[in-house]
Amino acid sequence: MKIVCSKEKLLEGINIVQKAVSAKTTLPILEGILIEAGENVKLTSNDLEIGIECIIEADVREAGAIVLNARMFGEIIRKFPDAEVLIEVKENNNVLIECENSTFEIRGLDAEGFPALPTLEKKDGIKISQRMLKDMIRQTIFAVSTDETGQCLQVRCLSIKMAGSLSFRSTDTGLQ
Repeated sequence: MKIVCSKEKLLEGINIVQKAVSAKTTLPILEGILIEAGENVKLTSNDLEIGIECIIEADVREAGAIVLNARMFGEIIRKFPDAEVLIEVKENNNVLIECENSTFEIRGLDAEGFPALPTLEKKDGIKISQRMLKDMIRQTIFAVSTDETGQCLQVRCLSIKMAGSLSFRSTDTGLQ
């Protein structure tokens, strides 16, 4: 695998998928980000409960896949200047990461061991802007309890009606 990508796009993708990286696990591969280069570059993380996938713009010079430790990979990219980043997989899953005058070589993991995200069947759906979805969540999330040990329930409800309407409801008591 060999790709060239802007630091900005790469870091944006890393920040998105890092939210599903497992912090404490007995499986080292779950502490990583799967980087797949084909027609485009796809970053994936999966902690076996939550999986996130993000496609970023990049110049794919050679297709392939590798898993890199998310914390280490993210820190390396954050420290780079705003320029093009080269990521190249060498022998034995060694990965070369270069940006201007900085060069890192880190050990990756074979992508075959990374758990696949479930495939979702897309039947009916609606399109909504990211901004509107964020606003709807922001306007209802305050009512969801953060107390996981108490008697109250953590309830969020998302209703999609066939006419294309979308409504959010949340409560911290389980009563609606």
